Amino acid sequence: MTMTAPRTPPPRAQRFSGLDGLRAIAVALVLVYHLFPGVLPGGFLGVDVFFAISGFLITSLLLRELEAHGRIRLLAFWQRRARRLLPALALVLLVCTSLALLVQGDLLVRIGSQLAGASLFVSNWVFIANGADYFARDTPELFRNTWSLSIEEQFYIFWPAIVLLASAIALADDRGIPRDKVGGTVQEACPKELIAQREWLVPPR
Repeated sequence: MTMTAPRTPPPRAQRFSGLDGLRAIAVALVLVYHLFPGVLPGGFLGVDVFFAISGFLITSLLLRELEAHGRIRLLAFWQRRARRLLPALALVLLVCTSLALLVQGDLLVRIGSQLAGASLFVSNWVFIANGADYFARDTPELFRNTWSLSIEEQFYIFWPAIVLLASAIALADDRGIPRDKVGGTVQEACPKELIAQREWLVPPR
């Protein structure tokens, strides 16, 4: 009878109580900007604040996992992000599209490309390709605001790999290994679970 090692639970998110207030302020700035643009013309900068806070929280989570286990479970990380975002996004797309079909008119302009962009988290690139202007008020797209969610998801996809590579380079420097050797063994060592371990990126001396 073989015994299997218990799975390591993902690191719990550390609570930064002060950031809750900053996030609330950022959301309030964006809401005031959309509802009363003349009152707070720079309120859209609340999106930048929200991005910065999200980046800090995700990076701290990744670094804690890397420090505790020497690896980042990429697939598990992406699955957690998907469970948090996909159900709500699917509901929003379904309800808003159904209402738009009832109302008709300008709400259906480029609705197909908007749905594809929002579903695949590439809305920002879709709007750029279509020449859309976020600040224009005469050509409103129904899902224009999903551009920020798309950027956030793209960050979730690529940032863990960048954090891992930076950690591997730091580890190589500590071991006195040339940086051009980093990453040479990752293709041979990457398992099906997509557990990226920094030691795989750094060859022995």
